[in-house]
Amino acid sequence: MTPYKKLTMPANVILAKSRAGSAQELVKRLQEEAERLGVTAQTFDPEAIVSARQLLVAGYSAKKAFGEERATANTLANELLLHAAATRQVGEAIKRVGVKKAPEFVLFVEPGEKTGELLKSIGAKEAKGKIGGREEEIAKLYGVEKELLRDYPLEGLVLEKMSVAMLGK
Repeated sequence: MTPYKKLTMPANVILAKSRAGSAQELVKRLQEEAERLGVTAQTFDPEAIVSARQLLVAGYSAKKAFGEERATANTLANELLLHAAATRQVGEAIKRVGVKKAPEFVLFVEPGEKTGELLKSIGAKEAKGKIGGREEEIAKLYGVEKELLRDYPLEGLVLEKMSVAMLGK
């Protein structure tokens, strides 16, 4: 688990495995259980996320947008999805970073201390492995130019894309 407390949003970002039959079933179950437990939770495609930090930053900026009444989405979980995907369109965000296959996914949970309970309630468990897909695929997904990758780390470029996408909100 990757807890992050400096941004006033104690959250966890983990790689997880589920027994759900489909991504839709996983997302529906997660929404129901997150509401029951009173947590903000969202699933992501592990191949579309560059790092846990990306989701922690997205969580912080989404929560800040809600606090300042400039959120685009109607729920904090969906606003988190928008920020992580560096877009203001929910459909585009789902295509870019939404969970595609049920067995393996990245889970964001806030508050983080409820992560274990949420995993158990949706029939999932923490998985071994690394968050993040192939660099060139992630770069293409976020529209990062290859030339920039020679001089800058991909994570920083994705975080910049996220920030720019949310300007003016």
